[in-house]
This record gives sequence, structure tokens and C-alpha cells, in this order.
Amino acid sequence: MKLQQLSLFLENKPGRLQEACEAFGAAGVNVETMSLVEAGDFGILRALVKEPAKALDALKDRFTVKTSNVLAIQTDDAPGALAKALALFDVDESINIEYMYGFTSRNNVTAIVLSVNKPDAALALLQQGGIKLLNSETLFG
Repeated sequence: MKLQQLSLFLENKPGRLQEACEAFGAAGVNVETMSLVEAGDFGILRALVKEPAKALDALKDRFTVKTSNVLAIQTDDAPGALAKALALFDVDESINIEYMYGFTSRNNVTAIVLSVNKPDAALALLQQGGIKLLNSETLFG
């Protein structure tokens, strides 16, 4: 259960984030969650949307944008629960978590989004370990 994430590379200057948000809106695409990180003169806006192909089509002429596969998991709301899930990757030390972020969906599902270098291998380990993987229907309705 991989999700397709959009990554937009934005100049780190006033108004550029607003332009990206306006482009999503003009395309009729609701952003379910987003994360923005600063990278010097640029920022990386990562977004999950219900219709990634529609969003990509609307954004590709105005922004440098790419898609990538990410995993969304649900863990218990308890101390050490995320650490327990991540420990499953100890079986395959070649799996690297590149970044992660959390959010609560409109369906009131709390998710941790993981970007890993080997999504298929990570997916298999998470499934074997009994970690609940979330799909777009669960998250976005």
C-alpha cells in the first residue's frame, strides 16, 4: 500500500508557497497534508492528495515537481510504539528512512508517512511485523 506523494521545489522567497497552494486550488485538488522543509535557496513542499495525477498535471508547467512512493503507517498511541515499528527495519540494514512526517486525516486517522529508499522491502517487513499500513481510501475517504 504505497501512496503517491508530490514534491515541489520552490524558490525560498515570499509568495512562492502561496502560488503553489493557489495552483492546487485552481485545479480543484485538496491537499490532505503537506510538509515544507528549507534547503538553502529552495524549499521542498511534499504533499499528499487524493488525486495525484490530476495535481501533477496542474502543477508541472509552473513548478519543478516529481512524484514518489511513500508508506503510511498507523501505530499505537503509546510510548515506544513508533520505535517498535521502525525496529522491524533492523532485519534489512539496507533500508534507510529518508524522511518522515505525521498527520491526522479528515477521517481522524493518525498516520506516520515514511519515505524509504526501498519501499517494497519496507512494505513487506511492516506487513510481516503486523504494522497497520494505510491506503488513500482509509486516509482520504
